[in-house]
Amino acid sequence: MSAAESPVVLDVQGLHVDIRTASGVVHPVRDVSFQVRRGETLCIVGESGCGKSMTSLAIMGLLPRATHRRARAMSFLGEDLTKLGEQRMNALRGDRLAMVFQEPMTALNPAYTIGEQLMEHYRHHRGASGAQARERAIELLQKVGIAAAGDRLQQYPHQLSGGLRQRVMIAMALMCAPELLVADEPSTALDVTIQAQILRLLADLQKELGIAMVLITHDLGVVARIADRVAVMYAGQVVEEGTAAEIFARPRHPYTRGLLDCIPVPGRTAPGSRLGSIPGVVPSLAGELRGCAFRERCPHARAECSQPIPLRDEGAGRRWRCIVDLEAVAA
Repeated sequence: MSAAESPVVLDVQGLHVDIRTASGVVHPVRDVSFQVRRGETLCIVGESGCGKSMTSLAIMGLLPRATHRRARAMSFLGEDLTKLGEQRMNALRGDRLAMVFQEPMTALNPAYTIGEQLMEHYRHHRGASGAQARERAIELLQKVGIAAAGDRLQQYPHQLSGGLRQRVMIAMALMCAPELLVADEPSTALDVTIQAQILRLLADLQKELGIAMVLITHDLGVVARIADRVAVMYAGQVVEEGTAAEIFARPRHPYTRGLLDCIPVPGRTAPGSRLGSIPGVVPSLAGELRGCAFRERCPHARAECSQPIPLRDEGAGRRWRCIVDLEAVAA
């Protein structure tokens, strides 16, 4: 069964996140919709501050207290996440719904050993004995490529390198064999070699275990390596969505085109040549945004861009928010 024919694991429709501040309401996530199927990897990509991490935290129910989440629908395997009580949500988190956080040194508790942290939530969710939890922890550490796994259980986070800590975080997320894995910038703090290893590990584990994965990143190189589908976010809104092949071959939104122009392409970008750039800055997310949020930075902006921009749908999950036909402009 292909990913396109697989059951929908996560269905997000019309997700909004609002933060009340002394100077007004900030809207870091605005009307975001997407689906993730079993065995599929969806990459959510965009500049820092575009709402990617807030979207992931909204899915997990881990938003700050001053934040309000609302959605037309947000279901995980048929359960409406917006209507679940804290007890049911706690039962899902770490069990069928897991997350790899952006910075493993702050996500891992420095006061407890790796083994204690791996075993604790497995015993909590599975009712396992200490021996069973230890066996499972060793199994997962070996699966993520950590040698001498039994000895590592006695170590504290500060005794491990950044790459090893990230592997521990992945092992922890997989302890209870989740249906959905949300990974928020899992390779950002790592050097290029270790980053490639972590991405290859995630791709291999996802294929082996058949889990659905939402990968948050700002790196289109990461997207090219691992994504099945891509959602491009700007100013809290998904501005383009499609398969990875479609996004890279035929970007339909000027922002996506701008991101791709910033990347050197082997064999096409001449050494020493100037890369593309996107002028300006992301607009403030306080208050309501009217029209296209990208229009102040867009080389194709028109007067109509100040009006509400309808979602253009080509079918088969190919959607974008722009009134300009980029292919006609390029021709």
